[in-house]
Amino acid sequence: MPRTSAKQQVLRDVASELVRCVRIRSARRRRRAFDRGSMPDCSSSDSGSSVSTTSASDSSLSSSVSDSISVQLSSASDSDDSSADSTISQSSAKRDAVRAAGLLRSLASRRVVNPRRERRDVVPLYKRLQRLGKSSRPSDLQAFRHLVRMTPPAFDALVQVIASNPVFQATDPRRPQAPVEEQVAVTLFWLGRCGNGSGVVDVALACGCAEGSVTAYSSRVVQALYDIRQQVLCWASEDEKDQARTWVAQRSKCLEFGSGWSMVDGSQIPLAFKPGKHAHHQEYYDRKGQYALNLQLTVLPTSLRIIDFVAGYKGATQDSRAFAASDVVQNPLKYLDADDFIWADGGYGLSTFTCSPYDHIVATKSGDFRAFNRAVSNVRVRSEHAFGYLKGRFQSLRGLRVFIQDSEDHHRAVKTVVAALVAHNLALRWDGAEERQCFMDLTSVSEDARDAWLQLQAPDEARDAREAAAWSDRLQRHRQQKEAERERHASMSQYRIELQRRDAAKEKRERLHCALFAALNRPFIDTTKQSRLKNMTQREFQAWEDRQAQRRSQRSRNRRTARQRTRAANDVM
Repeated sequence: MPRTSAKQQVLRDVASELVRCVRIRSARRRRRAFDRGSMPDCSSSDSGSSVSTTSASDSSLSSSVSDSISVQLSSASDSDDSSADSTISQSSAKRDAVRAAGLLRSLASRRVVNPRRERRDVVPLYKRLQRLGKSSRPSDLQAFRHLVRMTPPAFDALVQVIASNPVFQATDPRRPQAPVEEQVAVTLFWLGRCGNGSGVVDVALACGCAEGSVTAYSSRVVQALYDIRQQVLCWASEDEKDQARTWVAQRSKCLEFGSGWSMVDGSQIPLAFKPGKHAHHQEYYDRKGQYALNLQLTVLPTSLRIIDFVAGYKGATQDSRAFAASDVVQNPLKYLDADDFIWADGGYGLSTFTCSPYDHIVATKSGDFRAFNRAVSNVRVRSEHAFGYLKGRFQSLRGLRVFIQDSEDHHRAVKTVVAALVAHNLALRWDGAEERQCFMDLTSVSEDARDAWLQLQAPDEARDAREAAAWSDRLQRHRQQKEAERERHASMSQYRIELQRRDAAKEKRERLHCALFAALNRPFIDTTKQSRLKNMTQREFQAWEDRQAQRRSQRSRNRRTARQRTRAANDVM
């Protein structure tokens, strides 16, 4: 059912009230005529006024409503004054009908039905930002970041990057859009607020604009940020990988751990409102008892930059299933070198390109397992820091105020989340004491955006050549590995393929476990290589082997007994 706008509802209410007033005036005229002794014919007094006043189409605001109501009013006046001796009353009724229809047409032709409120005595947000950005006082710079959740250089660069997007081009030259700075400022202010403070009315009061402008500005800026997601949320460069490898190796005191230079984790983006019944709200209900969206992020431990994401799955989706939609999972050799892997938690399962700690139940069995889990958690905690950094900057992700009624609303909520990721990644470059490398990939953005970013960094031909060579080698190795896997898996069942993948993942974790203990000069106490591959202690593994030997012996005796019985039966015959 199409939604009714505020203007349509006002027109319907006014039309209903006009019809009611005309009927009351007609009834009064009939009463006066009856008192004078000339009673009009009342057999058809309600024939014309019985038509519903909501006959106007939802898609028309002017002619359909006013014309329909004028016909109702005219027919009502004609039927009310059908007496031959009531010429004056009849002309008065028709005059009332014409006035009412004209009034309704005048309302329908107006762009704004209700009168605007008086102009608020609030300085627009972007003008306040201009004053704060030019100031050198630390308190003013802190106020700037508090308002838009980023520093003045980051805000200016963000505006320059998206200013050339077509959404900011006015379709009607008589109605120009607001400056891009104002639209970006209002949107960032809205993204940085949580709870009632992020409502449309509250944001409009704080930013000095109309409520409708908040919706229009945020829609345009979100679309502009969403359009550059592939350039901003791009994979790590070779320099970033080297920095991350060094950090992980130094943090864990193990060189082999440096191959895991990135980590993946999932988080829930709570929704402020329960989704509608047509949106299948049960699918949004997560394990924490709230309605949410699932978000998967792959980040760098050094800068906490987001290098890959998966957004769009609902809250009831498991992290492993959502992460499986990533191109990194589907084509790991396209992004990872031969020995590289991604740190993950136990909920992502086992694979050759991820490494996760032992399960909690397994960790309670031995101190060897717990020592490895502590080392992994000491590195992988940076993924938790990344989510805290993101939600601390844009606190609307703690309770997204988007009401989801259908798939279109769901897509709008996902675009809002992705836009926050893009803005966060852009602002990271100016966060912190030391300057970070510019993370923006400028291969497919506009000329204005390229000029805005090139002035912030110096070109490095050697680094670019290194990047191109690394990607070329990685793609060639990826194609060769794919062909080898297809030939090997052609003669294998799905069970054997899954078993081989699981064994390879356990072997990778075992190599890392041995390397960690060798780097720490720590001996294994109650586990061996064979027991760790089975997630057991040495005593449990020995008991398991004894049971397996007993079962093999029992099966051998059963087969020998069966052969003896078969031989005896053949001798009898």
